[in-house]
Amino acid sequence: MKRALVTKFWTVRMSALGLAILAAAAIVVTAAAADGTVASNLGNPRGITTGPGGRLLVVETASGAIDELRKGGARTIATVPGAVDVATNGLGNTYAVIGGPEPDAPPPPAGSHPASLVRIAPNGKVEPVADIGAYQVTHPDEDDLDQPPNPSESNPNGLALLPGGNVLVADAAANDLLRVDVHGQITTVAHFKPEFVPWGLPFGLPIGTIVPAEAVPTAVAVGPDGAYYVSELTGFPFAKGAARIWRIEPGSVEAVCDPVASSGGCSSVATGFSSVIDLTFGPDGTMYVLELAKEGLAGALVLKNEFPPTGALWAVKNGVRTLVSDGLTAPGGVTVDPSGTIFVTTLTFGPPGGSVITLNG
Repeated sequence: MKRALVTKFWTVRMSALGLAILAAAAIVVTAAAADGTVASNLGNPRGITTGPGGRLLVVETASGAIDELRKGGARTIATVPGAVDVATNGLGNTYAVIGGPEPDAPPPPAGSHPASLVRIAPNGKVEPVADIGAYQVTHPDEDDLDQPPNPSESNPNGLALLPGGNVLVADAAANDLLRVDVHGQITTVAHFKPEFVPWGLPFGLPIGTIVPAEAVPTAVAVGPDGAYYVSELTGFPFAKGAARIWRIEPGSVEAVCDPVASSGGCSSVATGFSSVIDLTFGPDGTMYVLELAKEGLAGALVLKNEFPPTGALWAVKNGVRTLVSDGLTAPGGVTVDPSGTIFVTTLTFGPPGGSVITLNG
């Protein structure tokens, strides 16, 4: 997500609680327990995906481990420091996106690939595919609201695979959706304009003052109609109910997703969500929308003093929105297998000890 927009209350809270990200103990994988737990002792799990043959992959952001979960055990297929999301098509093509470096962080170690897309070969070798960060330097965000300005910041956060080997990447810092082809060439599919949201924090401005907030696209999924669906977190002040889902026509280039005047290949298809972190589709076409904080990040962390925040999962079909669960602890990723089983990662940030759980749609 857009780090400079998370402001001091986020940074100070994280530091005060001493939440250094640590690797967890050995993963415990079981058949789904009574509480729905499939795997535990994960180090801040985030992105999760299903593949052919019942393959279930999950990213542990604490260590960069990308784990394959199977009944009776787990194995790490690769370690990708900084990885936040993963996707696979079962044809030897597994990809991960790596988030961007923190502001004012020291140079990354040799061999790392911040703000990039990588491929994981069947033997576990990590192969760079595209330098997203370098692309954003020459394609700065014209709607950057950071203070101080940082229009070239890049933080790839979600990905989806397309037929033919192309990959979609949602960049949460640059507020755009990218397409990376098989040669690593990058094209901007869509730009996301700021939302206008009510100020809800007990400081700074009068409650209810309308202010701009960056869209912060967090995830992308290909719908049953072949279109690209993108979720928003929405940036500072992280207002409750301000996030939406966009639908982008396949093949779009430089589409503009504007909540005030959307046109062309991009349209808003669902609104009223809070701090959305991921979305996916089930085999029956249902769209699942995962909220990192059901009260919005500001509502959870500042107004309710709730850390980690409580998130929620929604099912959306034919315009009807149904609550699946509103008791998820800092959820980070959602996927659905061909049988319709829903998998969600929890405790995506905060102390180690995250899990993969199942839910009924």
